[in-house]
Formats: sequence, structure tokens, C-alpha cells
Amino acid sequence: MISCWLGRTVRPHTDGIGGIYTAGSQTLRRKSISPDFVEPLIDIEPIENWSVMTDKSGLRRVLLNLIGNSMKFTRGGYVKVSLHRGPSIDPERMAVELVVEDTGCGMSEAFVRDKLFHPFSQEAPLAQGIGLGLAIVRSILKSPGIDGTIDVYTKVNVGTRMTIRLQPPTANDLRSWTRSPSQSLTRLPSFAMCGFHAEHRGSGMLASGIRRGLRHWYGTIVEVDVKEAGLLIVDGDSVDISKLDALGTNRPMILLLCSSPVDSVVFKATQDYSGNNRLCTVVVKPIGPHALSKALSALICGRNSTPSSPLQHSLPVLPPTSQPLPPTAQERPMRPQSNANMSRLRVLVVEDNLVNRKVLTAFLKKRNCYFDEASDGIEGVQRFQESRGAPYHVCLMDLQMPRKDGFEAAREIRQLEAERDVPLFDGTVIQKTKIFALTGLASAEDRKKADEIGFDG
Repeated sequence: MISCWLGRTVRPHTDGIGGIYTAGSQTLRRKSISPDFVEPLIDIEPIENWSVMTDKSGLRRVLLNLIGNSMKFTRGGYVKVSLHRGPSIDPERMAVELVVEDTGCGMSEAFVRDKLFHPFSQEAPLAQGIGLGLAIVRSILKSPGIDGTIDVYTKVNVGTRMTIRLQPPTANDLRSWTRSPSQSLTRLPSFAMCGFHAEHRGSGMLASGIRRGLRHWYGTIVEVDVKEAGLLIVDGDSVDISKLDALGTNRPMILLLCSSPVDSVVFKATQDYSGNNRLCTVVVKPIGPHALSKALSALICGRNSTPSSPLQHSLPVLPPTSQPLPPTAQERPMRPQSNANMSRLRVLVVEDNLVNRKVLTAFLKKRNCYFDEASDGIEGVQRFQESRGAPYHVCLMDLQMPRKDGFEAAREIRQLEAERDVPLFDGTVIQKTKIFALTGLASAEDRKKADEIGFDG
């Protein structure tokens, strides 16, 4: 299997961050960024080719578990995922270092030494989950498809750094993975940065990384006052997005960074700003070389072109306000007709891991499914009870959860659904919701128990 792992930002300096410019107009700034805000960062070493042969799905699961833990136990600062090359003596292999680093609560030396990778071990007994994540991580890293190691550095009330090292064979793939703006962009317009806070470690590192990426691409960059800039890079988490018109006096292009998917407020503000030879592009954090170069190319090439109508200055990243016309056969093949009814599918996702839950809901959202979320078995059963008027067709159920596990929740759902019918797509009825188990460790005993309760898969 040919696979590669791509990050999105550049390595920050290990020394002081330096001064971070913020907008001078106080009417545009929200109150100081919350100390509990967690900035997501991705750091990738800019080399020509990252193509290697490795277990792609296993490595993804490892990262999901490590990032999920970092997000769960970090209440301020940043969570950073890094990808770098390490020292290698085999020319046919690439030494890869994957690092997940956070400014969270950290772990004690005794717990790391005695229990860290043991199943069902948690230093905080009241935390979500049952302590299987790192046991799964170590098991996957020992598998032949990855054959890697993991080192842990942690300190209580300082943070944690997990370093994964592996040496996968290089792939015979001549495609370049270098991320840089369009070759026609030989010079960056004068720019300014708005809303970045030097006192917040994550925000300061994000700003420093963006500057370093621009210097890597353009060599010399010109950073000016916000009123004189032709390009504004704005942190939407600390600027009043509804007042984009008040930013700058030179009709600048705006690159707006947001920590959450685009919502109606962001969409309306950017729509209002765009047009009349003004451009605004939205990029969802974390942002790295790929996203930054793509956004800069869209902004600057759009400004330099000569559109026949202001409508051509549409937002390149934002979704359209209405359904697009169906593509022609020459443009792209039509979707299978079997997916046409997916928009009528009602799904309940019961999963205590926030990262896994977001992955599942993103999959469902892309297919226009209606879905509800629950973070444990008790909440899942409550959601099911509240859906009497419009029952769920499918339930994706995690087996290991706090308060009430997936087995007990499924058993209660089976008892509840006997009292009502569930409409199918064609108007007929069925007597039960399809329940599918989500688990990383499924023993023969668990499978037998799931069959007895009534799981469908």
C-alpha cells in the first residue's frame, strides 16, 4: 500500500516568538483570547517527497487516539502534530518522526513507568473513556505494517509529547509533495496580521509559523500596518467577523482563519465583504503549507484576473447557497442512484471519543444524512426515547463508554423499539433500528454478547 501523511504548517522556532502584530482598531477586536482556548497546529518539514509504503489505516488510528487524548486533557495553549525526517542509514527507507505535543495536564512519572500502555489504565479515573487508547496505539505500532516505536515525555501541569518513530520503505512515486503557491506568484503583496495574540502560546506559534512559511516561499516579505496592507491574514477567533469592512483602508484581500467549520455568521460576513474587487477566503484551522498556499493562490490570482462580472469574485472555499447544477458526463460521473435516498436516512451516533465522533458525523454530513450525537450510553438511550416522532434507521454504537456501555444501551433500545414501528424509505415499516458496534478490541465473547442483545453488525 502506498501511503503518505501530510501536515499543514511549518516548524516554529524554539526560541522566543517575538512581537505579534494585532489590529490597531479596538472596535474590531473581541476581548482578549480565552486562556482555555486550544489552538490546533500542524507542523511539517518541507521536503520534496513524503511518499512511503506503510499501513495507512493503522497509522491513522494511532494519530486519532493520540490527538483525541491531547484534546481531551488540554484546557489552554495548543495541540500540535508534527511530521519530520529523522536520521536514516538505509537509502531505501525513510526515517519518519511523528510527534503529537500538547500543553495539557501531563502525567506523573509513576503512571508513565508502571501503567501508561496497560489496558484499562487511566490516571484520571473520572475521565471519559476506559483507558484502551494507548494500549491500542502500542499494539498497532508493533504490527508488521508499521513496525514503529513510541517515546513519551510528559510533565504534570506542563504538557506531553508523544514521538512515533518508524522507517517505512520509500515508494517509487515521482510526484512532488512540496506545498507552495502558484508559480505565477513570484512576489507577495504587503501584508498585515490581525487578531493574533503573542501572550497565547498557540496563537503566537500559529502567527510565527505563517510568517516562516511565507519567507520560505518568497524570501523577502513586507509586513506593514493594517491600514496600508494589500493582504490581511486574520484570526477569526479573536476578531469581530461581522466588521470585516472596517479592517484596513486599502480594500485589502482577506485570508480569514477559523477554528470551526464555516457557519452562517462567517458566510454572511465574507459574502458581504466580497465583490467590488474585494476578496475574502476562509480557511478552517489547522492551516499549513497546503491550505495556506492554496488560499494565497486563490486570493492573489483572483485579484490579478479581470473578471467579466463581480459575481466571479465568489468565495473559493465557502459552500454555495443553493444546490449546484448536476455535472455533465464529461466533467464527472453521476453518483450511484442508490445514494439518492441517503438524505432521508436518520442516524444516531453514540461515541464517547470526540475525535471519532467528529469523523463519523463528517462522513454522514457529506452524504446529507440526518444525524444526532450522544457522548455515552445514557445520553444515547435518551436521544432514542426523544425520537418517537421520527425514529432512527441506524445507530452506530461504541461498546466501551463511561456511565453506560454500548451493550447496556443497545439492550435498552431493543426494549424501547418494540413499542413502535420505524418507517422505511419506501413507506413500509420495520420493527427495529439497525445497530452497528464500534470497537477497537472485539473478543469472541463480546461478539457473542452483541449477537444475543441484537446488534446487526
